[in-house]
Amino acid sequence: MQVDMAILSILAVVIVFVIGAFKQNPLHLGILGMFVAFVIGKAAGIADTTIMGFFPTTLFVRVFGIMFFFAIAQANGAIELLAKKMIAKFGANARLMPFVLFYVGVILGSIGINSLAGMAILGGIGVSLAAASGADPLLYGMAGGYGIACGCYSPINEYTANIISACETAELTPNLIGIYLFCLVAFSISFAVIYFCMGGFKVNRDGTTMALNIDVLKDLPAFSRGQIISLVGIIAVIALVVVFGIDVGWAGICVAVVCILLGACKCGDAMNKVSLGSLMLICGMGTLINLVSELGGFEVMSNLLASVMSTHTVAPLMCITASILSLFTISRLVVITLIPTLPGILAAIPTASVGMAITATCAGAFASCVGPLSACGALVMSSLGQQYGEKEAQNYFTKQMVMGIVGMLVVAAVCWGGSYIGVFGS
Repeated sequence: MQVDMAILSILAVVIVFVIGAFKQNPLHLGILGMFVAFVIGKAAGIADTTIMGFFPTTLFVRVFGIMFFFAIAQANGAIELLAKKMIAKFGANARLMPFVLFYVGVILGSIGINSLAGMAILGGIGVSLAAASGADPLLYGMAGGYGIACGCYSPINEYTANIISACETAELTPNLIGIYLFCLVAFSISFAVIYFCMGGFKVNRDGTTMALNIDVLKDLPAFSRGQIISLVGIIAVIALVVVFGIDVGWAGICVAVVCILLGACKCGDAMNKVSLGSLMLICGMGTLINLVSELGGFEVMSNLLASVMSTHTVAPLMCITASILSLFTISRLVVITLIPTLPGILAAIPTASVGMAITATCAGAFASCVGPLSACGALVMSSLGQQYGEKEAQNYFTKQMVMGIVGMLVVAAVCWGGSYIGVFGS
């Protein structure tokens, strides 16, 4: 009976992923996750209140706290203005601008900007720059979003709360700084490959380099008092987390309260920028994942994955598995689903590196994020549609999907190399 329930619980997760991949008349996956958790829990004979106990309260506080703080900087326009000022500081060389957008995204993600907000802002700016200059709008739109994805591995970004929570469920200890630095290298290499695959290095027929029309970035206003307060608040959050070791969720809430009291933003405006949908997705699916773990479902999944892995293929195969799932769903959902499978895999293959396995799984969750069906890729498609019309935007669908696969393969290759070199030890 226990084995049957374990298998049933894993099948339930697969069904939820499939429903998420086909988004006709979509049902919110967080709500669906809670519903499925209740049904599976009752089938396993678990009491209602016990099922409620699987709700990830700690994860909710962490994600909400840091989301709420950065919602202030988003609501008062500080984030968008900061991004535009950073991009405007660099030259108007069309060949270099994709890298400028990418590393501006890395910086914004690294200081804690929410992935979807950052992707929407930089994707829109990139497509606008390309439209004004005749450059490749898909490359420009993807560049900033891919950079934001890389920066999301920063220890102060709310995204890493998912990594921490998933590792706690699996009784593993993540090296957040190590994951961040590894992804910085892997995603830089991956974006360089995407850049060359899309011909970003090409020059005009006369051999000159096309200059960008950056009129959209001219005459930018100075930061307002409220915007300055929220930007200083970012430094305060970093200090609380890195220097004083305060949990990122509580750090975000504490600094947010101070910023609002100092007039950085109206509380209601900030609350409106907090994504309730994202919170419900994380916590609803988190409830299901915790139940699956209790029923032993991840042991079944671990045995299946371990059967096709060896010491040096654990990392690349976990990366590819995470990337394939991420092509069709939210990256954080991939992390909280796959990391709990690692203990069983590592028990079956004890010579594999624990740190590399964790890092590869995390890296894979964003490696393919520029694909058109993922959250990042969908925002790029939206920016293309707003600029060129929906019909024209659809012409980029196949190319965008291919670039998502390229990103997956390159990051997986870096993970494979990292496992051989022993980046995180044995």
